[in-house]
Amino acid sequence: MKSQSSTEFMIFIGIAIIIMISYFAISHTYLNLTYKQKDIISGQDLAKQIKNEINLAARVEDNYQRNFQLPYLVGDKTFNVHIEEREVSVTIDELDYVELLMTDVSDKVDLFPGYFVTISKANGIISVTGKEL
Repeated sequence: MKSQSSTEFMIFIGIAIIIMISYFAISHTYLNLTYKQKDIISGQDLAKQIKNEINLAARVEDNYQRNFQLPYLVGDKTFNVHIEEREVSVTIDELDYVELLMTDVSDKVDLFPGYFVTISKANGIISVTGKEL
């Protein structure tokens, strides 16, 4: 009788350990998914922010100038920004997040973390420049 109850106890403990390991494995999977979604949203947000700044310059009168600084990290990761014609592209971990502009930008521009960005409009032409501080 004692051996049967100790055997049953060990079986219940084994089942509990298996359930606990399964729970931790599933939690780890969902946690990784959440971090990946955070990176995706961060990349999209930066692309939208730059797109909105350029589109604002397109809607206002000439002699407009806007200055802002890019963050050093997006979601704890480095990035780069490429602006060409009617497209803003943010690259994080070899994934591109692209936003379309409502107007053409005069030159191709590559921006990097921490750059000081100037968006200006003169004679109907929008130009974007970036430089390190």
